[in-house]
Amino acid sequence: MNRSEAAPNGQPKSASAGDPEIAREIRTIIAQRCGMSVEAVTPDLSLENGLGVDSLALIEINVALEERFQIVAPDFAAPDQAQIHTVGDVIAFVEAQLAARGGAGAVQRGAP
Repeated sequence: MNRSEAAPNGQPKSASAGDPEIAREIRTIIAQRCGMSVEAVTPDLSLENGLGVDSLALIEINVALEERFQIVAPDFAAPDQAQIHTVGDVIAFVEAQLAARGGAGAVQRGAP
């Protein structure tokens, strides 16, 4: 089982069950920070090994997600956030945050 299939802390099992628009926006944010095409940023891709995301890029991704979706994103590199390893984990986390506050209303705000 890859890490995006795991359901840590009650988060959704995978990004495929969620809103494809949210997943695409998250992939776009990550792609922009990594200098890649959105199509290359797939849910099963490892942030560290697959994308080469370092701690500075993780901070930039965190801030962009917080601004775009009006959520509080943890420091994905922090030891207590060790369950965040893949793009799919990030998508699942954001979708869980949006669901916890009552839906994907932030998507209606417009593009980042």
